[in-house]
Amino acid sequence: MIYSKRESMPDFINYKIQKIISKNSFVFLVFVCAVLFAYGNILFGDFVFDDNIFIENNAQIRSPSNVEEIYSSSTTAGSGLLNDNFYRPNQQLIYTLLYTFFGFSPSFFHLAPLLFHIFNGFLIFLLFSRLGISRRASFLGSLLFLLHPILTQAVSYISGLSEPLVVSTILGALLIFLKTFESDEKFYKWLLLGALVFFIGLFSKESQVVSLGLMGLVLIFKWSRQEVEDFFKPILFILFLSAIFSFFLYIRINFLNFTGVMGLTGDINPYTENIWLRISTFVHILPEYFKMILFPLHLHYERPYIFYDSYTETQSIFSLIFLIFGFLASIFLVFKKRPELFFGFFWFLGALLPVSGVIPVNSIYLEHWLYMPIIGMIFFLCYIFDNLGEKSKNIIIIFLFFIFLLFSFRIMARNAEWGDPVRFYKNEIRYTKNSARIYNNLAMELADRNDCVSAIPNYEMAIAVNDAYPQTHHNLARCLQVMGMQKEAEREYMEALRIEPNFRYSLEALKNLRSILEP
Repeated sequence: MIYSKRESMPDFINYKIQKIISKNSFVFLVFVCAVLFAYGNILFGDFVFDDNIFIENNAQIRSPSNVEEIYSSSTTAGSGLLNDNFYRPNQQLIYTLLYTFFGFSPSFFHLAPLLFHIFNGFLIFLLFSRLGISRRASFLGSLLFLLHPILTQAVSYISGLSEPLVVSTILGALLIFLKTFESDEKFYKWLLLGALVFFIGLFSKESQVVSLGLMGLVLIFKWSRQEVEDFFKPILFILFLSAIFSFFLYIRINFLNFTGVMGLTGDINPYTENIWLRISTFVHILPEYFKMILFPLHLHYERPYIFYDSYTETQSIFSLIFLIFGFLASIFLVFKKRPELFFGFFWFLGALLPVSGVIPVNSIYLEHWLYMPIIGMIFFLCYIFDNLGEKSKNIIIIFLFFIFLLFSFRIMARNAEWGDPVRFYKNEIRYTKNSARIYNNLAMELADRNDCVSAIPNYEMAIAVNDAYPQTHHNLARCLQVMGMQKEAEREYMEALRIEPNFRYSLEALKNLRSILEP
């Protein structure tokens, strides 16, 4: 069909969309172009923030021969940090391959999360389409996912790779799970493939376990829509993967537990020691996630580490109302054979569960924790779109393309910060002045530019805020050494080792310094 100049803009846009969604290859190509348009400037960015721990100063990624060590130690062990429980070996393996082929070229390290992000957008398109959402709505919903600025923390930040990495295997496992509802003699082949994808994902991030709950949601969703003829195969699929996770959990707790405690933080405080405090805190901060999604303007990494022990504050009350109403409405609609709200609501909450405080984590809330949950919200929005009249759909499509353009420019602006360490840290300081690592990292950038005079006050500020990081004393000592203040440098190396006795960089530097000071 050929449109003339007299055709309306909505008709023209719809015609183009229909052409695109007619083939999956066209859809994928549009996703590639959209992401490169919005995120392209990050490919010229540098390493930022914790990239120095996971990449630049990490000895494990320097050689493929370290693969066994990567899979048997914490993610930060290669940087001399032995007091955390992060385990992201698949991420570190990718960094190893990138370093092997391209060295420390930030462009290729930035490219990796972009590729996984594009892939995830395409998987979302396929998943939504197979769950009854129209291809047009699935296409628009996937674009919303790909271009939402709140996800820059997982895409523009190199060390955020584990998020798009694990979501790719979660979505992949779900798409394979959908095969169990087909009368297919290849069920056991799909079962083994699903188990393999699931098992691989566990080594990207523990949140791969979320896929088990999401499979349960898919089963209830399809049952409510009377699309389940045989419960045996999907239930067997879930049970088999659950057994794999149980085995992984046993290994993780008994052989891959690097701090001796459960959770991703070794800190001991009221929040980490009291699950009820963690739950009440999660209830309070839940609206913050919606604020970030609806108004992605003030984007920054550091978030307040504040606990809330009461449900009577206004924000907590609104959160409880949302949770109670959403739960009751979702269950009611499931039995009315309209499970879309149920699916989107519990996807959102279920994907947040690993960082809700059920187990202690290293922050109260972060932007990149929305990478998986936001998919549930988008699913429900796509369902609403499909049930609108054609005129309303046309208005929304035009509005969405305007939003996509605004979002793209917001992503570009945020990328300018994620790609420039100085701009990044200055943006962080706008929102928080009590983060030791922000001051420390800003000082490191200044020191790397041979400006130790400016760096030293920032190191000292970091120590004044929180004297808990060996890197701060170590880096301050290096600057003091450059300025000829050897005794002061020796003292700072000793302070670094007081905090972390096995911090190998300070051990080596102190040994070299003392060899110089000895008569």
